[in-house]
Amino acid sequence: MPGNAVLIGRVGALAVALGVGVAIAGTAGTAAADTTESGGGGTQTESRPERESAASGNADLGDSSPRDTELESAAADTDSAPAAGTGGGDDAAPARTSSGRLPRTLTVRTADLREPADDDDDHDDRDDHDDRDDRDDRDDRDDRDAGSDEPDPGPSPADVAALTALGAARREVGSASSGPSAASPQMTDRPTPQTVAVAAASPLGTPQQLAAEQLAQRISGSLPVQLARLFLKAGFYFAAQRQFDRVGGPDPENLRRLDAAVDAYAMGAAFQQQLLNSAEPTVVMQVAPPHTWYGQSVGASRILYDNPDTIYRFMGVNGASSYVIRGTFADVDNLPADTSFSVLTGLTGNTAAVLTKDQLVIEPDGSFTITADATPAGGRTNHLQLTADTTLIATRNTLSDWARQAPMSLEITRVGGPPNSLFSQLGGFAIPGIGPAVVRNPALTTLVSLIPPLPYVPTLLRGTVAAVIMLLGVQREETYMRVATTDPGTGERIDPNVLKDPARNAEFLATQLQSAGYFQLADDQALVITVRPGGAGYFVVPVTDDWTVTEDYWNVQTSLNNALAVADDADGTTYTLVLSPTDPGVANWVSTGGLNQGTISIRFQDLDPDAAILPSVDARLVRLEDLPAEMPPGTRWLAAGERAAQLAGRKAAYDLRFAPYPQP
Repeated sequence: MPGNAVLIGRVGALAVALGVGVAIAGTAGTAAADTTESGGGGTQTESRPERESAASGNADLGDSSPRDTELESAAADTDSAPAAGTGGGDDAAPARTSSGRLPRTLTVRTADLREPADDDDDHDDRDDHDDRDDRDDRDDRDDRDAGSDEPDPGPSPADVAALTALGAARREVGSASSGPSAASPQMTDRPTPQTVAVAAASPLGTPQQLAAEQLAQRISGSLPVQLARLFLKAGFYFAAQRQFDRVGGPDPENLRRLDAAVDAYAMGAAFQQQLLNSAEPTVVMQVAPPHTWYGQSVGASRILYDNPDTIYRFMGVNGASSYVIRGTFADVDNLPADTSFSVLTGLTGNTAAVLTKDQLVIEPDGSFTITADATPAGGRTNHLQLTADTTLIATRNTLSDWARQAPMSLEITRVGGPPNSLFSQLGGFAIPGIGPAVVRNPALTTLVSLIPPLPYVPTLLRGTVAAVIMLLGVQREETYMRVATTDPGTGERIDPNVLKDPARNAEFLATQLQSAGYFQLADDQALVITVRPGGAGYFVVPVTDDWTVTEDYWNVQTSLNNALAVADDADGTTYTLVLSPTDPGVANWVSTGGLNQGTISIRFQDLDPDAAILPSVDARLVRLEDLPAEMPPGTRWLAAGERAAQLAGRKAAYDLRFAPYPQP
């Protein structure tokens, strides 16, 4: 069957199914929506009750399926370690919360990296996929990497380069295993997950992530995305003219950065498109800086006040399914300053549930398991309840000490729910109104699940979906600009160089406090910011441009947090930082990165709910020549050469995120 006919036929069938479903949705549906889901080695069946959860709270970011084929070895000559157990080797050892302290080795998970190119002329070879309705028969891989459902034509040169680089990296840093080398990569469609001990390699560089990045590059270059860029650029520009009207709109330097901000939003949309099929979930690092590793260069996907200290990862989920999330902290003696898992709903990303750092139960070896489904926790630890309108689980690792703290390894597996379908593949569960209605009605869930997914998803179709996501971003971007430029109580525009009192903002994570504003500084001016953390265990002062995007924070000190800054007193009750375009010689300098105009969103996290003193912030505009008189006693001033050493240490610590690949 020609590929176009497959696409048209299945979309038409889905439309009919939805129409029939709407007609019967009001009746008492008795058909069971739950089906067996094969995976790993056995069949699991979940009975799904009616979903009746109400969402509450808010979220920010703003800030390859787990069932994919895996490689037991990244290269034929790479040493392989035995599969790591889930326990710490001592059955009697108690589970620990995030305050537990036991060292362990770093682990990364290996998997199939294959990512096919589109080939619209080769539909005849895919006919065997068109009639494959049995979801348990998956001997032919459909390219599940990064959520793709395209058939696998074999590794591309980029894939081979990435796998070769991964193997070479392991040889360079040495394998922690003394086991025998694998004779050849063993590929299966639903293997038991394995971990391989690797020294000094980032847990972020999973083959699923690399494949998602390859696909995102293709999507962002598609015609629909390029056309959407024009609309997005105009929307950003006019939004900035309105929001920064008190300073005459965006200045020339911010206008120069507009294209980069639009490109980053397009890349973010390309990643988000891959998350829409919640029947084939994957963990995708997004809201990330540009980086080069494993033979590929990836553009920025930073948006909406991204935090330089935070690693953002997202997983597509739906309320009709159940999931298991597994992760490991490599060094429980140096856990991230903050870690959270948030259940996000709809297209706006409101938070329905949060699992915080203090609630997360971690085993002595640093591993943890989280369950996610529509049922309440019922006494279970590490559980997230999904609502009918749930679309994503967002996770954040906030690293206050870049040199010592590392992000966790992470994977997700769907263990129950309706079979993969065209409805899920096209993001039906994420469509407002339609998705929740399908989740709440078992008969409707069964009906839309009858149409199987497409054997592959053309890049043009992916690009069209990503373009729609981009168009929604125009309004969202202005909302985030308004956080910095507008008084939330009066709705009136505020002056520059004024920081609002820390508060929970509707567009940010519910467990954070933020103090936002925007600056307008001459080269000889500075904004002296006094931060009193109160009951917050972490704060950061980052600089973003008018488009709410960070710049080069690895080579330039455009952010500073409480772990890297010098406190005014021994108890760390007050910090004084200097934000300016010109280096004032203060250790606590936050560079504007060449900006005279931009935005600030100071974050406070790891909040003590019982703290009597809440965080507070104040700012005052001074001339650089008057700065010494404005600084508190004991301020640390840098001698010649100390700034260069400070920045070199910052860059070396940043590179650990993409180890073993130093970044430009």
